[in-house]
Amino acid sequence: MFLTIGELINSTRDEVKEALQEKDEELIRRLAREQDEAGADVIDLNAGESMEDEKEDMDWLIDLVEDEVDDVRIAIDTPDPEVLEFALEKVENKPVINSISNEEDKAESREIASGYDADIIGLAMGEEGMPATVEDRLNETEALLDKCEDLGIDKDQLYIDVIAMTIGSNQEQGQYVLDSVREIKDEFDVKTNIGLSNMSFGLPDRGLINRTVFAMLLEAGLDAALIDPTDVPMMDTLKAAEALLGVDKNCLNYLQYKRSS
Repeated sequence: MFLTIGELINSTRDEVKEALQEKDEELIRRLAREQDEAGADVIDLNAGESMEDEKEDMDWLIDLVEDEVDDVRIAIDTPDPEVLEFALEKVENKPVINSISNEEDKAESREIASGYDADIIGLAMGEEGMPATVEDRLNETEALLDKCEDLGIDKDQLYIDVIAMTIGSNQEQGQYVLDSVREIKDEFDVKTNIGLSNMSFGLPDRGLINRTVFAMLLEAGLDAALIDPTDVPMMDTLKAAEALLGVDKNCLNYLQYKRSS
């Protein structure tokens, strides 16, 4: 089953940053509710812009979202190991850890992740920074899988993020991302993920770019993505692609989706 991770409660977005500062409960509740109703399987929570108040703000976000949405799954989106461990102890349902990588300063987060029953987004990047090619992504994936195996992290917990980069500055990245999904799944038999909106950064009509590459990635075998689930054309693309690819048996989910829309 494809994992739809709702991306809207992120402190890099101005309205969320302001809501954290003003403790605007209604905005956070609305974003959580709307994403859940639109079909998000997981709701991503990021309070990183709060800096020294990140832990307190993550605490506040978890309380609000879990109160607003029944049986919600939360993705804990933080680079801070202390915040990560705090949130993993706090959440009620099986979380998603967003994210770990090969970077040396992520060692503590990798260690923490190994101690929990969580799905884990693993970035295909390390000390060399953002991967430039398909080969870079494959090498970083192999290295991360080795580190995770040493820690006892089951491969089935992992979603390898293939690192989307804007095609506006490097057009080759579109094909690289598609090829990376196929080759990572073929070579390592592991699930894949992407932060979809990065692909269209700096281009006009970003939604068109995002929806088009989304359909192509689904055909390549993508298993999860951070997206805006309230973007109706985006969710239309997901449901139609699943029906066309035979993932949605007898098109039942597509039919139910269209009848309820």
